[in-house]
Amino acid sequence: MVFMSVVVDVGVPLLIILAMVVVGLELTPADLSRVLHYPVQVAVALLCQVLLLPLIAAGLILLLRPAPAIAGGLILAAAAPQAMSSNYYCLLARADIALSVTLTAASSVVAVASTPLIAKLAFDLLLEQQASLVLPVGQVMQQVVTGLLLPVGVGMLVRRYASSFVERNRVRLQRLSMLAVAAMLAIILTDQASTIERNLVSIIGAAVLFTVGAAALGLSVAKGLSWNRADTLTMVAGFPSRSLAVATLIALNVLGRSDFLSFAATFYLVQALLLIPVMLLARPASANA
Repeated sequence: MVFMSVVVDVGVPLLIILAMVVVGLELTPADLSRVLHYPVQVAVALLCQVLLLPLIAAGLILLLRPAPAIAGGLILAAAAPQAMSSNYYCLLARADIALSVTLTAASSVVAVASTPLIAKLAFDLLLEQQASLVLPVGQVMQQVVTGLLLPVGVGMLVRRYASSFVERNRVRLQRLSMLAVAAMLAIILTDQASTIERNLVSIIGAAVLFTVGAAALGLSVAKGLSWNRADTLTMVAGFPSRSLAVATLIALNVLGRSDFLSFAATFYLVQALLLIPVMLLARPASANA
């Protein structure tokens, strides 16, 4: 038990940092400056994600009345920035990958302020009496910067000053990132096996409903603004995709609540099982030829 606690508290954050450095190797300053090319899409998408996704999570908590561990994980997932996995989903659907990368990068920057503020408000309103939780905004900001932005920045610097190395080893580095995420998920799922087993129906129900609700929200926003097919699929993929890394860092390093990860890790897997088939079905027929 002590060994597993050390693995979770030390190993998981290190794996997250490794994965984020590799993410940074795939980004360039142009991915941030590209916001100027998509001003409406980026502004609308970020605003809706920041304000409306937590409302979906709050509605599910009030509807399903899950255990505090599940509710806490759902809040952290909803408040987290858009995940890099959304870019993979867009690749499958032949959506606008450039827009997805831009949204992911911009969302990560905005998350320094939005994630702690939204998560604190949700905890205060929904979980304070139930779980006696107080979320320190300053510590969450610090975690987003040190656990997300700095490693990504390091990766971007490596790409800039050692581009030939990155290009030669791109596939190996991508596999390394995937292995880091897989190892992180395996550790969390093993550590939280009993919590997941007790609350499996609640976790899967909340994960499915949040994913469907978030994807429907993204679709509605894109359709309401008459965006093209590629941009619409980018919203459908991006809205449900929340950063497991940020949720994990807050749960472990700020709250000391590894049980919150019972939802976050399972949500990551359930979401992949839902979105991958949808993205493949949405793929243009010409792309399959």
